[in-house]
Amino acid sequence: MSNPDVARLADLFAPDPQWYAEHVLAYAQPGGVLDVATSLPVASWQAWWRERWTECGTDATGRAARGQGFVLTSAQLAELGWQRHDLRREVRRGRWSVPARGYASPVMPRGGDVYEARCRQHALTAAATARAHHDHVVGGRSAALLHGLPTLHVPRQPELTQREATIGRRARSHVFAASVRPEEISDWCGVPVLNVARTLVDLGRHDRRDAIMAADAALREHLVSVTAIDAALAVATGWPGVRQARDVLALASALAESPLESLARLALHDDGFPEPELQVVIADPERSRSYRVDMVLPRQRLVIELDGLAKYDRAETRREKVRETRLRALGYQVERLLWDDIVHHWPQTRVRLQALLSTPSPLVWSADGGKI
Repeated sequence: MSNPDVARLADLFAPDPQWYAEHVLAYAQPGGVLDVATSLPVASWQAWWRERWTECGTDATGRAARGQGFVLTSAQLAELGWQRHDLRREVRRGRWSVPARGYASPVMPRGGDVYEARCRQHALTAAATARAHHDHVVGGRSAALLHGLPTLHVPRQPELTQREATIGRRARSHVFAASVRPEEISDWCGVPVLNVARTLVDLGRHDRRDAIMAADAALREHLVSVTAIDAALAVATGWPGVRQARDVLALASALAESPLESLARLALHDDGFPEPELQVVIADPERSRSYRVDMVLPRQRLVIELDGLAKYDRAETRREKVRETRLRALGYQVERLLWDDIVHHWPQTRVRLQALLSTPSPLVWSADGGKI
């Protein structure tokens, strides 16, 4: 990969040059192959699109596609020498996709899990829809997804923002009317999209869960700063829902490592639980080791772990059982919560956690049998 290409990719996908150097170039292999840490979802999202950017090539079609969100109109393809039967053949063979009526893309959004594939498909559809309406900017949850930030659901239709528009659904899109300043618009491969700070404010005004998930991820991966969020909130003073946005974004933390942790913190906050400490390391002197936990209520000595069971093989399950046993021996109660516990069955989960908080912490015994 040549230096000009690296610079171009940095401009397209990394608003923070220092972040780009630390999280992308640090993983660059000879020949330009990238191996981005899977623990950085935003970085993984950006790496996938960088690969597609490279695959588009440098011919006229590839240059045109990667300069406008990887989508091309039928008229553009005809000008580039494409015949209808040629395009149909590429789509039939799974080399091209059709993200929206009248648009085609040399990118196939498949691969990864179902959620990732849906996010990629939505990105292409949002790019095509924004290209069709030149006075629109990709906003809301669609903007969050283009930035690689998680939302609770992938929108059924692209969400766009227009400076002078009537709020509501239009053909194949949902349009919001709001003031948009030039400095609030960023670029995603030639597609105008609201920048991260403005996107978080808009998410907070409309859906608190989307906002906390996206804000935690953005802070964790250095896509935005607290100062930038505060500045965007100041500009939105007086807008509908801005008070809600201000309250939920004040809870954002770079320490939250997954969307489920973000949702759990919001649910705990809303129901008046003590504020948890995140990513806490608990020492086990007797075993000369330590354990890093997702959340802990230190005064109540309650550890909350949030994950999915799918990641565990037999050996991992055994290690987690030993770890949990040691935490209990150190005087902690341990509760493991899954996605359904937080998103679909929180009332029952809340009762369970409240019962744990009302239960005295177990006694801790030293190696010689004495109470600690």
